[in-house]
Amino acid sequence: MIYFDSSALVKRYLEEDGSGRVNSIMNNTITIATSKLTYPEMLSVFTRKYKNKDITKKELHQAINEFEIDWNYFLVVEFKDELFSIIKKILEKHSLKGADSVHLSSALWLRNIVKEDITFVASDINLLKAVKFEGLQITNPQKI
Repeated sequence: MIYFDSSALVKRYLEEDGSGRVNSIMNNTITIATSKLTYPEMLSVFTRKYKNKDITKKELHQAINEFEIDWNYFLVVEFKDELFSIIKKILEKHSLKGADSVHLSSALWLRNIVKEDITFVASDINLLKAVKFEGLQITNPQKI
């Protein structure tokens, strides 16, 4: 199973370094998982890029539409109270942003539930170090 953090998932909808690899992973994977937190994170990135004039209004609407279509097919990990103890343990060991701790705890929780390996896809180097330390497989779409 593949878990996507928003730092990598955004590459599916906006052309960035690593977009080809993200598309390849997504096109060849049956189950894509992510946190419910990904939804506002993605909309935030899209609108920020538009406001900074990095993308046009047409590109903004296209990115949002494509993301919302895909969202219906993702296995979305809810932000539940049972994640709190995992988040606490993660933050005791790693210097992560709050959102990154939610993504990592969601992937760890999911691994425990489905009893299978999870490959965590992200572009954030600090997050990937923590993910690897916690025993998940990692993929950075910007690295070959």
